[in-house]
Amino acid sequence: MTSEDPLDGKVSIVTGAGGAIGAGIARHLADAGSDVVLAVHNDEDVAEEIRDRGQRAHTVQVDVSNKDSVDAMVEEARSEFGRIDVVVNNAGALTVGSIMELDEDDWDRVMDVNAKGTFLVSQATIPYLRETEGTIINVSSISGMIAAPDHSHYGASKHAINGLTKSLAIELAEDNVTVNALCPGIVASKMWTEQLTPESEESFEETVDRVIPLGRDQTPADMGEAAVYLATSENVTGEELTVDGGIMQNIV
Repeated sequence: MTSEDPLDGKVSIVTGAGGAIGAGIARHLADAGSDVVLAVHNDEDVAEEIRDRGQRAHTVQVDVSNKDSVDAMVEEARSEFGRIDVVVNNAGALTVGSIMELDEDDWDRVMDVNAKGTFLVSQATIPYLRETEGTIINVSSISGMIAAPDHSHYGASKHAINGLTKSLAIELAEDNVTVNALCPGIVASKMWTEQLTPESEESFEETVDRVIPLGRDQTPADMGEAAVYLATSENVTGEELTVDGGIMQNIV
């Protein structure tokens, strides 16, 4: 680590840090100089990878849909590192099915993790972000900007995240806290390879070829680079940063 690292001395919380996108974001925040709290829910621990990058790492179990669990996670982060500068709301859930196939549990689980979880973690960390003039990065999706069949509850949750992002950006501007949404396109995560493409006749590769103008899927590293940009851009707030290989420009 050098003094030129843009996040030198900062502390970041990444929820869903055991998944592909969360781990990619955590790695890049560490490479930029940040210590990282890895908030996971029965996921793989990537703490050693962060330490190998020369940064401190601390893993904490959390259920982002439960206020007591979130409050305990934030208190543990503060106890471990003494400050919070960057909060990445990345934890997410998805099930697939048409509106008539969804039951109440499907709806509640996706909305609780994606929308309510983003709200609870943001609310719990804002007092500390005000102290450090920090930033919130809400990992949304291009599904929060467009409509798609068979996961209406997921799309609704991501639209909710984008709306919350914009409102918080205005509400926290006077505190010099920035709030942005990061909207991935198609990443080879378990969500895509195990839940989305198996439900269709197309393979993951066929889907990428069909819908992405650049002809390649996005990577966890892409999301990490975008997160570092948002974490270090003091005049960017209330934005939806789309990293999708051109998908949104190809929709007619």
